[in-house]
Amino acid sequence: MAFFKKKLQAFLGVDIGAAGVKLVELRSDRGRARLSTYGVAELPMMDRPATTLGSDVGALAEALKELCGRAKVEATHAVTSLPVAAVFSSVITLPRMAKKQLPEAVAWEAKKLLPLPYEEMITDWKLLTPEEDLETENTDTATARVLLTAAPKELVQQYISVFRGAGLELVSLETEAFALIRSLVGDDPAVVLLIDIGASRTSMIIVEDGTPMLSRSVDVGGKHMTRAMGDATGVAFDAAEQLKLDLAVTPTGNIAAAALPKLFDRLFSPVIQEARYAMNLHQSQDTNSGRAVEKVILAGGSAMLPSLTQYVESALNLRTFVGDPWARVIYPVDLRPALDAMGPRFAVSIGLGMREVA
Repeated sequence: MAFFKKKLQAFLGVDIGAAGVKLVELRSDRGRARLSTYGVAELPMMDRPATTLGSDVGALAEALKELCGRAKVEATHAVTSLPVAAVFSSVITLPRMAKKQLPEAVAWEAKKLLPLPYEEMITDWKLLTPEEDLETENTDTATARVLLTAAPKELVQQYISVFRGAGLELVSLETEAFALIRSLVGDDPAVVLLIDIGASRTSMIIVEDGTPMLSRSVDVGGKHMTRAMGDATGVAFDAAEQLKLDLAVTPTGNIAAAALPKLFDRLFSPVIQEARYAMNLHQSQDTNSGRAVEKVILAGGSAMLPSLTQYVESALNLRTFVGDPWARVIYPVDLRPALDAMGPRFAVSIGLGMREVA
């Protein structure tokens, strides 16, 4: 859901994470997104709460400005996202009423549910119940279901400051959940569990009919895997990070690959536990259909580690795939090897960029 938006034809999708900035420049090509350029700015690991950029605003602005120059971007308008852990999201149930009455009713419920005072949050909502069911007298629908989303105003202002400092106009800001759905799920009608492994934390999003029905976040991410690999192999963090990247590209014949299943058991078990809880909670709350999650899609740089897909598939007993965010983007064929190597690291930035053209 967007907290503000403006329609354009060429723009940047910018993903600000704990380990750096990723961007893509996309243009509209007959209703599809065409890749113009892309880039990554690696930064020192930023151990900060998800709900604030803190003192990193200036450093992020400089990094984004430098990255735009290095990637030779032409667009000056950008779309970015708020991390799942920073956004309040909940499906609320209201008595059936006329659509014009919904804004006041949603605001009333929001004031009771939000973790901060209502005046300190920017809120948005989406009606999940078909509109015709609200207006029809002869219907079995006695309630209206609404997806409520909210973010701290202070955090939104910090993101605006980053882009202003980089010389860019931030024209749209939405949650990572919708960006991931756009790039990895598309029109797939299945109930999907997205697992996005970031540098500092992993987000889990249950998607039904293109809507994030439930989101969870666990403080386990790629940096934890890197440190564990460093401990297991006796190398420093930077060398372990390079080893992790090498494993994602050429997993066969690497001694470290054999140690990954045990590493996953130790580090990834909180993610599995939270995913099971989320799936059970979703199915118990889904009074309309009771549909269970049908498959899992992995995103984030660590998603490409060998045997992680098999580990998740076995642990959750669900078909599991590594997402390909480039599948819905037009790009030069000779770039395919490079894009494959980067894989799902760009899932959020591509989804953000696709917002205005796809």
